[in-house]
Amino acid sequence: MKTKFLLFIIFPLLFSCSENHFHQFDKLPEEQRWLSSDIKTYEFDIENEAQFYNIVFEFSHVYDYQFESIPLNVTIQSPDGKTEQIAIDLKIKDESGKQLADCSGDVCDLFYKIKERTKLQKGEYKITVSHSFKGPFLPNVIGVGLAVQNVK
Repeated sequence: MKTKFLLFIIFPLLFSCSENHFHQFDKLPEEQRWLSSDIKTYEFDIENEAQFYNIVFEFSHVYDYQFESIPLNVTIQSPDGKTEQIAIDLKIKDESGKQLADCSGDVCDLFYKIKERTKLQKGEYKITVSHSFKGPFLPNVIGVGLAVQNVK
């Protein structure tokens, strides 16, 4: 029985299609408010520019979120000093009102690929993420994060 359990756990890990090169998750205070002034900054190094990467934004919110989408602003600064601005309308619910996130109890995690299967130059990257929600804060946000995944 233990052998089957271990195989059940280990097998998916061995054959997963991506692994995190970088991951940072910022849990917000108990008030669960993402302030408009709170710009999230993520810095990481790329050492192997021959690989492909996914850049994934993680948005963790309370169940049955009151908004259908959230306007995000992403800035990617590459090692050569170039800056790319990306405006994202992060969909929280589909057209029928169904949650798009994976939910467990009252916590829902939504993963959005900012960039998919992209080559990144060798060097240091800086990515900032903010929201442009009208108001002083975005309510019912548990945390936000960023992952840079090696794609095989």
